[in-house]
Amino acid sequence: MWKFYQPANVIFGEGELANLGKYMDERHLSRAFMVADAFLVNSGAAAKVEEYAAGKVVGTSSDVEPNPTLKNVEDAAKKAAGANADCIIAFCGGSAMDCAKAVAVVLADKCDAKDLLNGHQITKALPVIAIPTTAGTGSEVTAGAVLSDKEKGIKAAIFSPLIFPTIALVDPELTYTVPAKVTAATGLDVLAHSFDAMTSVKANPATDALALGAAKLAVKYLQRAVKDGQDKEARAGMSQASTIAGLAFSQTGTTGSHACSYILTSRYHVPHGEACAFTLDSWLLINSKVKPELNDYAKELGFADVAELSDWINKLKKEFGMRTTLKEIGAGAEDLADIVDSSMASGNMTNNIAQIGREGVMTVCKARLQEQTSAHSKRHRGESSHSRHVWRLQGLSPLVYYCAILFMCVVAVPYKDTDTAKVPYHADWKSD
Repeated sequence: MWKFYQPANVIFGEGELANLGKYMDERHLSRAFMVADAFLVNSGAAAKVEEYAAGKVVGTSSDVEPNPTLKNVEDAAKKAAGANADCIIAFCGGSAMDCAKAVAVVLADKCDAKDLLNGHQITKALPVIAIPTTAGTGSEVTAGAVLSDKEKGIKAAIFSPLIFPTIALVDPELTYTVPAKVTAATGLDVLAHSFDAMTSVKANPATDALALGAAKLAVKYLQRAVKDGQDKEARAGMSQASTIAGLAFSQTGTTGSHACSYILTSRYHVPHGEACAFTLDSWLLINSKVKPELNDYAKELGFADVAELSDWINKLKKEFGMRTTLKEIGAGAEDLADIVDSSMASGNMTNNIAQIGREGVMTVCKARLQEQTSAHSKRHRGESSHSRHVWRLQGLSPLVYYCAILFMCVVAVPYKDTDTAKVPYHADWKSD
């Protein structure tokens, strides 16, 4: 038995932001309070939202930290209450979107922000119109939000079907100007969401299909989007991948890679997507022992198996200039116990299909003390199946070598690169 619940009305398309006012009219929403990233306000992008909302935006808050705090929520809620808002527009990336969802609850449920992290039962929430400006979080179609309590030094999530956005308005044009480094980190988050959804104890055929579809898009388009932000096809592909991955993990939750990420973000200030990718390759290998079908999924993505997929992810992180060792993030062997304990305390860990215990998680984290190597030393990372076969022929005499090549081309089933096969490695890529 499995279930799937998704109340968000997803609207996807280039230029769809211009129809915001129409979509609000259809739902009889007339007084929107906007929560936006400060950059979007300062750059004038938020003014476009006001224009397209046709006078229905009655106030804006942009004082949201990268990890939204209870104070951020309280301040925005006070402004929204003063404006008599009947809905919340979240025009932003993941952090401000989390804040917007919390504001929607505080206003409708008449509670304090701190109550949300103290077991408050959510009974009401204002409608949320989620307009993502990055391709990564999938928050526009999820029922969760992560908040930070600075006084207690904690970061925790709230969940309720009542905070699913009413409208998810996904316009890939909004991502065209996102810097390469942010594109890379958020894109890695898409991969983490996809593979975490596949490796959840709550995974089902529908979520697996969505997660695999999202991963295919990310494998095809992520490197292109990082290399050229004006590649419209790649930007649209990553926007779709993000939302589709969100549809998947909105049902399953996330797993090991996310459990290990939170302390990396809260203590070492590693961006969320980069933090999730930090151990993602290891978790794929671990979970494939429990769910062998992951090897079949890897093949559909253009890889020989999960081991090769894991190697590719590790290579991708290095290509994007992401940190892959604890030393690079400012941690060492003396910090391992805290990192492991934090990871084990996360509910995401119990959601993981492979329950490896504290010692297993310690092994995963210990491996990050030094540079990662190929999962299988005999593999040639980054090469296609075809090129690996060619390399294996190199010790032969020239005559035998060329005869073998001729056999592979004419007699054997030809290798065919698909759209979802590995994207060429860009050795000259430089992060912003």
